Amino acid sequence: MSGEIIILAGPPGGGKSTLATKYFPHHTRVNRDTLGGNTMAPDGAMYQYMRERYAAGDRRFVLDNTHPTAAHRAVVLGVAKELGLPVKCFWMDTNLGEAQLLAALRQVRKTGQLLYAHEYADHKKDPNLFPPAAQFAYFKRFEEPTEAEGLVEVMKIPFKLELGPEYCNKALLLDYDGTLRVTKSGEKWPTNPKDIQVIPGCGGKLLEMQAQGYRLFGVSNQSGVSRQPGDKGYLTNTMATECFRETDRLMGVEVEAHLYAIDRGGPPKSYWRKPCPGMGALLIEKFKLDPGQCIMVGDMKSDATFAARCGFQFQTEKEFFGC
Repeated sequence: MSGEIIILAGPPGGGKSTLATKYFPHHTRVNRDTLGGNTMAPDGAMYQYMRERYAAGDRRFVLDNTHPTAAHRAVVLGVAKELGLPVKCFWMDTNLGEAQLLAALRQVRKTGQLLYAHEYADHKKDPNLFPPAAQFAYFKRFEEPTEAEGLVEVMKIPFKLELGPEYCNKALLLDYDGTLRVTKSGEKWPTNPKDIQVIPGCGGKLLEMQAQGYRLFGVSNQSGVSRQPGDKGYLTNTMATECFRETDRLMGVEVEAHLYAIDRGGPPKSYWRKPCPGMGALLIEKFKLDPGQCIMVGDMKSDATFAARCGFQFQTEKEFFGC
């Protein structure tokens, strides 16, 4: 049996574990999440485990860790030289948005929900449930692997979202403020149902799409909920829900579910706020949506980026409603 060490490189939640299971089922898997230790320490728990398994006769290993830099991979190359094994690197070419979608889907599948920023503290011991900062840190320091490092082969693996055949439903995902409604007062978003004015023609178009089998879902950023009473734009969860329902009533349509992110702008602390794809992941998983058959309608760049990260089509409100 020929021996080798396979390094899997890629962002947290980027699909490495799936690759290891699918393509290297007969390799001895080495993963910090299960073994602990420091990937930069040659005498750490992972590498000691490799030495033990090598002494027991194992000759093929797959290292399922992020390996973001040449320095991280150099530690593996040092252990490989000691064991007399060649090293190949399979690089998961998963971009930030794709990795965010996979991480959000994992959260939903594992916990049944999409975590809010304050909930990560309850899952510190679970390496599979992490906030967006972990992925930002990876991409900030990532160095593309090359054979010049001493690797005998480098293979780039393109991202491909693989969902089962049960993910077959189509849907319209709708932004609300500026897309379906404006305010009579001129404020950016309504804090009272009486301030809502729907954009003419929206309701009829949505009813047409429902008749074609599209399910309707609202996906909105509502940072006003995170503001303090008395602040401009503040609204409660109850009032946000009432505003969504009043918008639907004025349009004459029934929207199946309203998801909204309460996070304020800035570096994301959860996957909820668009352009992060968390709300899309939640709907994909709960309603078994086929992303390729879904359309996101919105009026901002964050809506377009959200759609791209989820694999949805995107149309502006003017394109979609023809107004």
